Order: sequence, then structure tokens, then C-alpha cells
Amino acid sequence: MRKDDRGLTPQGSTLVDDVVDDTAAMSSASPSSGEPGPSAGDITAPPASQPDCPAATESAPGTPAAPGQAARGDAPAPPGQAGPEGVNAARPADGKPADEPASGDADAGASVGFGPAGRAARIATDTREPSWGKVLATTITLWGSRRLRRIGMGRRTSGPSYGEPAAGSRGLSTRRWRVVALVLAAAVLALVGLQVSGALTNGGSSARPAAQASGGGTSSLSAAAAARDQAAAWVAQQVSSADIVACDPAVCSELQALGLPAGRLLPLQPGASPFGADVIVASPSVRSEFGSQLTEEYAPTLMASFGSGAARVDVRAIASLGGAAYRAAEPADLAARKAAGAQLLHNPRFHATAQAASQMTAGQVDSRLLVTLASLVSQRSVSVASFGGTGPGAPVLYRQVTLGSSGGEVADLTADLDQVRTQRDPYLPASATIVHLGAQAQLRIEFGAPSLPGLLSGGNSL
Repeated sequence: MRKDDRGLTPQGSTLVDDVVDDTAAMSSASPSSGEPGPSAGDITAPPASQPDCPAATESAPGTPAAPGQAARGDAPAPPGQAGPEGVNAARPADGKPADEPASGDADAGASVGFGPAGRAARIATDTREPSWGKVLATTITLWGSRRLRRIGMGRRTSGPSYGEPAAGSRGLSTRRWRVVALVLAAAVLALVGLQVSGALTNGGSSARPAAQASGGGTSSLSAAAAARDQAAAWVAQQVSSADIVACDPAVCSELQALGLPAGRLLPLQPGASPFGADVIVASPSVRSEFGSQLTEEYAPTLMASFGSGAARVDVRAIASLGGAAYRAAEPADLAARKAAGAQLLHNPRFHATAQAASQMTAGQVDSRLLVTLASLVSQRSVSVASFGGTGPGAPVLYRQVTLGSSGGEVADLTADLDQVRTQRDPYLPASATIVHLGAQAQLRIEFGAPSLPGLLSGGNSL
């Protein structure tokens, strides 16, 4: 790029022009490996006082010196004197410097002020590529500093020692300051935008999806483990103590840790049938193993469900006579529960809240509870406060009842407690105890899961 006598770049220059100038200066300072550089006649040496042309002060060996410079020559410096690079280099017996490569090495060319070209290439290969943010920041910084130096040089050359400034030079410097300020402001805004978007970090755009993918995978594993833990805890607390539970090895291990004896666990093997168990914990691996057979043939009744999607874990009751027999008997069993509930509600000794009464007429109460309530009401008055004990995420079927005392006497509740404890399977509850809710005593009776169909309809247990 042409420069005027004051060292100023023409007003229309751009950042691309500066890069071209720097490239030309570097090519004139050191010969490229294997490619001839521009001749000395094509290069005009800038003034010696200009700081941004570092390559114009020396000529490569064998190249004529620019006007105003002393010729260097090709002869090596004698021992004890500074060589071309300003280093006292002792030569061995063959007359070559110790670090000079052999003449037959094609990659042995060295630039002035640098090591061998091969070594520089290896360093460049091993160096990690800088991020786009760093490249942009460095480019803008160099461009701005170059502009400021040129403006300062323009002011120095227009002082008294160099004569009066040319017409319009003061206005030109002012305009250049404005251009620099605008460019620097735009650069700051660009850097802020890149920082916000994450583009200033190496691999920032690819690291976030990888982290999200990793976070997603970790989240899925955590959801599956949480659903498995909840299902195991529910089975340990709610399933009848005499029932056998089929499960995969992981769930069986958790159940055994929660206190279930190994004799109640049936670890599922590939290709094996779950028949022989009363309950199956349908983890993702179990659902994958049995497919549609799980709900159509082996375990059509859902008792509880935990989690969602692929991490879901279901607890199901196994139909000992198969899914077809269960579906055929289910309507009759529902009708029998509705009829038994309505019959109790018509008994003058039986009292229930409005919500409890609606649940009984809807057939949502376990058959064993209905039989127990009928047995109690045959001895004394019974007052139902609420029903509960249904499994989460499953069709409603209450296995728990809370009874209050009609006359407010704890003795009546104690008599009911003694009566239910004398029952035999399947009407012996899993738990029966007197609880105190505030100042009022209540009797809570609960049966274990699963419910037993066919008890009221006269059919066999399915």
C-alpha cells in the first residue's frame, strides 16, 4: 500500500488493506520455503522511523540492499563478532553454524529471527487453534494500535522540525480519530454479543449440546432409579405378607434390602413365565421382555404405577387363571361390590359420610372390607369416616377404612378391633389399630394388595 511522505495511510484504507501491508512486509523480511519472494526492486523501504514495518530494516542474504541501507553481503561473520541475527555464533570445522541443517534437507530453510522451518511447522501443528473470539479481539487490537501510531506519527511529522502541516491534515487526523472510535465501539459490541452467545469459547457451540445430552442421559437414569425405588417401597409396605413377588434382579435386590425374605421373591429369567407369583413389578426391562403378553395374559390388573414414559414402573396383580378368565369375571365382581355397598347403606346400624357412601355405591371398595363391615354391623353400630389405601396411578379400589364410634365410646372401637383380629384369611387384615386424630379415637383397618376378585360373586379367585 502506498504511503505519503508523512507516513499516513490514504483516508479510504480499510482493515483488509492493513492485512495486505503486513503480509507484504513479512514476505520481504524472510524468504518463504521453496517460493521466490518479490525482487528488491519491487519493494520500497519505508522510513526508518516507522514502527510498524519491522521487516524493512534488513535484507535477506544475497538480496541487494534498499536505497539508504548498507549492503550486508553473504560472507559469514568471523568468530567473536555478531552475525546477521546479532548472536555470537561459533562455527565448527566445516564452516557452517552448529544449528544449520544439511544442504540436502528440503525443509531446512530458516527465516530471519526464527528457528528452522521444520521446527516452526511442528510448533504450529501442535498449537491449538484459537477461538474466533480471540482472533477477532486480536485483529481489532492490532488494527486500532496501528491506526493510533499512524495518527501520532502524522502529528509528529507536522511539527516545527518538519515544516508547517499540509492543508487539511488537522481535519484528516480528527476524522481518523472518529473512525477509530467508531470501529472500537463496534468491536466492543461484537465481543459482548459473542460472549453472550458463547462463541468466544473453543467448542462452545458443541460443548453445550454434549452437556445437555449428558445431562439428559443422567436425568433419565435418575428418573428410572427414582421410579424403581418408589415401586419397591410401595410393594414392601402394601403387598400382603404371604404373596410372592416376581421382579427383575435389580428390583428383587431392593425388595430384599427392604426386608422381604428371599422366599417371597421370584427373580424373572429370560423366557420364563411369571405364573406362580401373586404380584409382578413391571420395570422397563420386564415390560420389554413380555411385551403385550404382560397385560393381556399374565397381569391385567394395575395396582400402582410410578414414574412416566420409558422409566415407568408398574405393580400388577397376576391373574392365576389367565387374562381372558379375569376379564370375563370382572363385570360380575364389580356388580357384586356395588350391591354389597348398597345393602350396607340400607342397614340402620350402618352410618357413613356422603363421600364414603358414594364410593361404596360406585363399587370402589375392596370386597374384603365390605365383608368385614357387614360382620361388624351385625354386632353393633358402625360409623365409616373415610376410605383409603388405593394405589397411585391405578384404578380406584379402596383397601382401607377408618371407623368412628357412634356413641363416642372407645370401648366400642376396642370390641371391633378384637373382632377383626380373630378373622382368618382372606379376611384377616394386614393391619388393624386404634388411632387418635386430635381428641377423637378411630379404628383403622387395612388389607394388603392385591384385592381378591370373586369373593362376593361366588366365583373362584382369579
